[in-house]
Amino acid sequence: MFDYDRLSGVAPHPDGERLAYLSDALGRPQPWLWSLNGSGEPRHLPVDGTVTRCVWRPDGSRLLVQADPDGAEDYQLAELDPATGTVEWLTAENGSRNEPGIPYGSIGNPYSPDGRLLAYASNARKRSCFDIMVRDLPTGDVRTVLQAGDPLPEDRYFPMFFSPDSRRLLVLRLHQNTEQDLFAVDLAGLPVEHVTPHDGPAQYLPAGWTPEGIFLSTTQGRDHLGLALLTPGSGLRWLDTPAADIDCAAVSGDGKRLAWSVNTHGFTALHWRDLAAGSQHEQHEVHEVHGLPRGVAAQEFGSDGQSLTWAGNTRLVVLLGRPTAATEVWIADLSNRRARQLTRCGERLPAGLAEPEVIQYPSADGLTVSGLLYRPSGRGQSQDQSQDQGQSQGRSPVPAPAPVPVVLDIHGGPEYQALPLFSPLIQALVARGIAVLAPSIRGSSGYGQHYQRLIYRDWGGGDLQDLAAAADYLQGQDWADAGRLGVYGASYGGFATLSCLARLPDRWRAGVSVCGPSDLAALAAAFPATWRHRVRDWIGDPGDTDDARMLAERSPLTHVDRIRAPLLLAHGINDARVAVAESERIHERLAERGHLSRLIRFEGEGHSVEDRKNGITLHQATLDWFAEHLGATDVRTAP
Repeated sequence: MFDYDRLSGVAPHPDGERLAYLSDALGRPQPWLWSLNGSGEPRHLPVDGTVTRCVWRPDGSRLLVQADPDGAEDYQLAELDPATGTVEWLTAENGSRNEPGIPYGSIGNPYSPDGRLLAYASNARKRSCFDIMVRDLPTGDVRTVLQAGDPLPEDRYFPMFFSPDSRRLLVLRLHQNTEQDLFAVDLAGLPVEHVTPHDGPAQYLPAGWTPEGIFLSTTQGRDHLGLALLTPGSGLRWLDTPAADIDCAAVSGDGKRLAWSVNTHGFTALHWRDLAAGSQHEQHEVHEVHGLPRGVAAQEFGSDGQSLTWAGNTRLVVLLGRPTAATEVWIADLSNRRARQLTRCGERLPAGLAEPEVIQYPSADGLTVSGLLYRPSGRGQSQDQSQDQGQSQGRSPVPAPAPVPVVLDIHGGPEYQALPLFSPLIQALVARGIAVLAPSIRGSSGYGQHYQRLIYRDWGGGDLQDLAAAADYLQGQDWADAGRLGVYGASYGGFATLSCLARLPDRWRAGVSVCGPSDLAALAAAFPATWRHRVRDWIGDPGDTDDARMLAERSPLTHVDRIRAPLLLAHGINDARVAVAESERIHERLAERGHLSRLIRFEGEGHSVEDRKNGITLHQATLDWFAEHLGATDVRTAP
């Protein structure tokens, strides 16, 4: 289940014939260069550290990379010469963070259309906010074009796109994942223009700036992300407003085509249309993108490298993820309605992997929660169905399979979503006879802004009710053994795991928390400096008496003595988002009373485990933990 290459980014060359992509084939994510027709062999372009994003210069002469030296997320930028492999570092300031776009995302283009300028965000001046810098590539001169706090509030600002004439820069203020604004920065020094005035929280995900205006996905005036054209000074013109999120869009290089994704329970449907000028815009037919297998082709802000990119003006390049296959590069040709797979990262994976079923269940307050359910082969059939099948074939009733243990897999974020992507851990658990339920509890993205904002200032509240309701749902399934439930999660999912074990102790037989916060007040106080402007409205204010009381009551560490299930903890020692002390404290408290727990510390890793060997170590330890404590059997060899 672990023998595959993980892809995390893609960038078609401006010539439409080559492709740069990020792969961990050599251990950590690094850039590779390959022909778009699949001829020849991919060529590695070495860069120190973990590479998290790559973007071509408009003339294709250099490849911009964002690199993380040690997992602490102090990103630095460099340009590679693809012909020689030479690396030129553009930033190298210790302790500063430099990004050419949204954190952990892959949408936008930091280069000006004329190829002279490179924009990026930097917190070198002040660690708690991001300024916008522009580098003149021919001269190397760097200047600040937007300083956080002057005149705009101190916050996180990121470059998105230059205007078609390269004279202005579109900047996004990322206050919360559901609260953003767009500004046009005039590079000649004229006043900054706020192009998205609105009331209340709203999301803005830019897709491109053309002579017509700015194409974007937004929740302005609605709950779900819709597709619109924004003309500064004239407002929005809606292009598509389904009852689902349009979480990614992209304009072709010639500005003549627009492609976008619609997210339904995590599965992506892709559409495209020709663009026309002026009032005739809405008359153009919407087409489906054909030939791609069902899966995940795009994510909000291009997380995990899954954004829509164009190779030329008729081909879409996507990182397509599926639950039963590794994420691969696919090319969809809109001119002939066909698609082909370019990479073969998952050829060594076993056959017969589990497809998820979309399920829904009610929470305690009546809220409907969706999830992805993975069940071992032959273990999802009810006793009544087995009886009926045996009788219909004139044989003795077929004994119903024994109920199986189940693990709740809680995603991180918390503003993320359970996505139908390949998970080696989920598939390995299912192969060992353990079902997996991955719920998108309140606070998840993909189900509208109202649903997503339910987690704000309520960590460990309604979300814990949703997890208790998941256990109740499983209690009512005859194929599930509700006496053998496990719970797993990383980051926020680790917090939710610890909350389940400490505050719902009677429901679980085992748990695994990866880089999970155990003390909300300590977490809020130790967050990266650039997150501190959002903490009060997102989690709570540790300096406020009432908030401090709430945070303490919601913290797993407060209830650690109630934990009964064996607990495995894992953490990268360079984690800049959740300090390793969060796992160490809860492990020490459990050890003091002789409770079964284990802590794995990963050297050289941060909030996510990027090294391939370390990832295998973590997944194998998790699999073994659940197999031992849930009493699993291997369904691959069971009669």
